Amino acid sequence: MRSSRWAIALSIAGLAAAGGTAVAIASGGSITGFPNQINMVNLEGYKLVTSYPLGTNTGNTFQQTYAANGNVSATGVVGPFKGQTFSSKYIAMPVGSKQLMVTWYTPDGVLTDVFVMNFNDGIVSDVAPGKSPASLGIVRIDRVGAHAIP
Repeated sequence: MRSSRWAIALSIAGLAAAGGTAVAIASGGSITGFPNQINMVNLEGYKLVTSYPLGTNTGNTFQQTYAANGNVSATGVVGPFKGQTFSSKYIAMPVGSKQLMVTWYTPDGVLTDVFVMNFNDGIVSDVAPGKSPASLGIVRIDRVGAHAIP
């Protein structure tokens, strides 16, 4: 009986500590800007290459070219989309050190794609609207723009 009370007490203490940690993390935010602002990243001039061994885009490689005024184009360089170019608007937000969430949308605001790019380990998660939207792959920077990725 005594050991179960001790286990319950430790569990409660652990949950309280985890809750305190979550609050501390959420109230930080030098990279994201939280809680005072929303930081954005200007990717103008960047050229990224994403290739996907897993998910909807399996076998595809795309070159993403980020231009002025929040414009981006992606050209298929390997796979079924080879030679096709897609153009979009984008918003990039830092979510961690050398990690971005990049959202693509049409000029009238329709969401077309969301990426989480982790440049620390070179992994990209890609979720686009559709029946089976997820892809997981590799991201690399082929050309660096004028603005650093925080």
